[in-house]
Amino acid sequence: MVFPLPPRDVEDRDMRFELQRFISFSAFPQSGNVSGLRLAQAGFFYTGLGVTVRCFCCRRNHSDWRTDDGILFRTGNFMHETDCDFMLGTDTSNVPMHEDRSQ
Repeated sequence: MVFPLPPRDVEDRDMRFELQRFISFSAFPQSGNVSGLRLAQAGFFYTGLGVTVRCFCCRRNHSDWRTDDGILFRTGNFMHETDCDFMLGTDTSNVPMHEDRSQ
């Protein structure tokens, strides 16, 4: 007999959607030099705590927004866990804002 997996909490379900992740940045402090759109596209949403964001897939938090050159913070794989399915391109739960419908 196989038991169904318990449903993910609301935060997990909502944050599969890139649009929901992007919307979460509407409350992000203005002092941060980050792009909510770029972070949402990179799998992150704003947690509502200080300047902390979290990957919807690997659940890793990031809050270090210092840059050496004073320009907008760049996103990258260093923000995710090394085995993050989203970063590795193996996640199937992400729903982008604009899907490629040409296929």
